[in-house]
Amino acid sequence: MSHVAPRPQLSYRKVPARRRRSSLLAPSSPLELGLNSYRIYLLANICHGLVAVALFLESLPIVEDQLRSFERWHLVFLVALLLNGCALLAQGARQKVRLWPVVVAPVLVALAVGTLPLAWTGVRPTQSSWVEPFVLLTAAATVVVWSTRMAAAYLVVVTAAYVVVTLYTTPGQDPTSVLFDATSRIAFGVVIIVLISLVYRGGQTADQLHADALAQEMQLNRTRSQAEEQERLDRLIHDNVMAALLDAGRSTGPVLRRTRELAQRALDVLAFEERRAEGGAMTMVHTLLDDLLESLSPWRNRVRFNSITPYIRPPGEPRPLIPSDTAAALVQAITESVSNSARHSGTDVTFVTMDGGECPPTDINPEGFFLRFQVVDRGRGFQVRSVDSRRLGVRVSIVGNVEHVGGAVDVDAAPGRGTRVTILWPRDART
Repeated sequence: MSHVAPRPQLSYRKVPARRRRSSLLAPSSPLELGLNSYRIYLLANICHGLVAVALFLESLPIVEDQLRSFERWHLVFLVALLLNGCALLAQGARQKVRLWPVVVAPVLVALAVGTLPLAWTGVRPTQSSWVEPFVLLTAAATVVVWSTRMAAAYLVVVTAAYVVVTLYTTPGQDPTSVLFDATSRIAFGVVIIVLISLVYRGGQTADQLHADALAQEMQLNRTRSQAEEQERLDRLIHDNVMAALLDAGRSTGPVLRRTRELAQRALDVLAFEERRAEGGAMTMVHTLLDDLLESLSPWRNRVRFNSITPYIRPPGEPRPLIPSDTAAALVQAITESVSNSARHSGTDVTFVTMDGGECPPTDINPEGFFLRFQVVDRGRGFQVRSVDSRRLGVRVSIVGNVEHVGGAVDVDAAPGRGTRVTILWPRDART
């Protein structure tokens, strides 16, 4: 006895809170960061680039004033920060997100602070260095790259280093004033880091909720697909197997030829379903007509064909193709309509019409043709609204079967004036 392995649980990509350092040069995507996190990250990079360019322009007067206090080679860090900000703006204009510019910026600022004593010429600067505002900017930028704690730690360490450098390059300055200014900058920076962290976490939470909703939708779609497949199999059993069994149960004596034909047709349909499961096949329209004639063979004595159009396109043009499962569904619906007419109409004749032609291409049928079938009898008829919902003949085997493959069914019936079933495929055809 074989055991079927259980289906794996639905999985979905969780939004990563951190990215591996090995992917710094590779572009990120919404699938990696999450859609909302990606947008926040992109907006943060653009803002970072704009502020970096603005700080560079603001630093130009300071640089001119401090050329006597620090060597010119130290300006390489300022130019590098400008180029880094321009790279962020260029990526933002291209809707791209890469991690390396956001990582390079705090490294450049840390190196700029650490090399200030080496660049000092011994002349006391008249105002604070251009590095000071960049410390706050890069600390805020590290929130989305690393974490809130990492950004706060970077802010505290680099600010403390800057305080030491300031006291070294500015002899005689009041340490209390320097420490107070540094503490104020750290407190302000921590507030900004916390706010950015809350916004970024909100984006991650929204992405997580979106992923959960997608997983639930996938689960519902899978359940719905399983239910539709089971309903389709129920239609096959009802349309074929039950027809043979009912005919055999109403017969006396040896099995009639028609019963054998019905049973063989049921076996053929089930065999076709097995082949269909292996892949999507296509069927020519004239083959569909042959299948329909063969399917209606048990009722050959009562069926009258009013009109049959075997050629949808003029001779010499490619013959139109229809998906095999669609052809099978149409044949099954017509067969069930004839079977219902034979069982319930009280008449000896059922009229079948098949026509079609070319039409503008549709979403369901891009080849540009339509098929229309009619099954008509002049029997006792019935009230469509009064049909028991548990009966599968009209609701499932005809209407459901056709609508499942993109067609439409119109049932026109009334007591005393017969029944007309019109089947159109595709349903969006403009005939």
